[in-house]
Amino acid sequence: MPTTLLTGITGFLSAHVALIFLERGWTVHGTLRSAAKKADIEAIPEYKSYINSGNLKLFVTGPLENGEYSEAIKGVDAVIHTASPVAFSEEEFEKTHLEPALKGTQGVLRAAAKEKSVKSVVYTSTFGAVGDHKYHPTELKGRTITEKDWNPYTLEEINEIAEKGESGNPTFPNGYLFYKAAKKYAELSAWECQEEAKAQGVDWTLATMNCVMIWGPPIHPQTSLSNGGMSTEFLWKLAQGQDKPIMNTLYPYFVDVRDAAEAHYQAIVRHAQGRFIISAGPFDYQEFADMLREMYPNQKDRFALGTPGKYMYKDPGVYNLSNDESRNKLGITYRSKEETLKDAFDRFFALEEKGLN
Repeated sequence: MPTTLLTGITGFLSAHVALIFLERGWTVHGTLRSAAKKADIEAIPEYKSYINSGNLKLFVTGPLENGEYSEAIKGVDAVIHTASPVAFSEEEFEKTHLEPALKGTQGVLRAAAKEKSVKSVVYTSTFGAVGDHKYHPTELKGRTITEKDWNPYTLEEINEIAEKGESGNPTFPNGYLFYKAAKKYAELSAWECQEEAKAQGVDWTLATMNCVMIWGPPIHPQTSLSNGGMSTEFLWKLAQGQDKPIMNTLYPYFVDVRDAAEAHYQAIVRHAQGRFIISAGPFDYQEFADMLREMYPNQKDRFALGTPGKYMYKDPGVYNLSNDESRNKLGITYRSKEETLKDAFDRFFALEEKGLN
């Protein structure tokens, strides 16, 4: 029975990654930064049988910046590094954003280089490391972004923005630029770690998952819908009343969390090498609000009204985002936005009935 190390198992995406590996006969070594959430993970209904059988083992590895993986990584066939700080603070770029992302990535991948059983590594990156964030999405209309592209912000530029407190970017707040830059340089660090490993005679494949906005039904521990992480709270805002504003869709592409998890699985079992944009296609928050009123007619008054039919990716239009690599090399068939949105809100409403808000 093959085994994978999975960092950050408490996360929205990571929980689904764990489940897909478990369902397909793998043993999963899931890591936690502290023991505080161990009981919450063990209580997830989808995990119960795997906890009991020993197929899901949990390891407390400490803070991301200096995690200890010697026990968790022992004998594993694969490593999946999803854990990463998600913060949009506009203060202390290097301390808050860059250092944890870099050190966390380097710690896991260098541990992988020491474990001779490892054959495949997947690093969960983001569209933030690929897209051109110096422009509004509509200013990039007609351009196709692929895995060959990188976030154009340099470390020097980001440090200057951090020092001055001003970017001159009217679209994205500084905290967003800081987060995306940290993910870019963490991914670059992952590629450097693979080269280091090769120089030591270690030969594992490395695939990076450049995921767009991830939506779908959560299975990870949740205590709140309105303050439970982007993938829940951004959608839940659409269900707070007709008069509530609808966010601008600054990242106009989405993927279902289950498809993103599938991409991680396929990258491991296919020993994929390279970058992969994980995207089902374009969306707009206004479009989601319009769809929700149709999906739940008995609750239509709770969904934001906005300007029905006005979707930025259609008018005036935005950049194209290629998912050819993930479809052709990983074999991913993406779910529709209808399925993703319906399954997400069915789950949200079930959690609401249990008292979450």
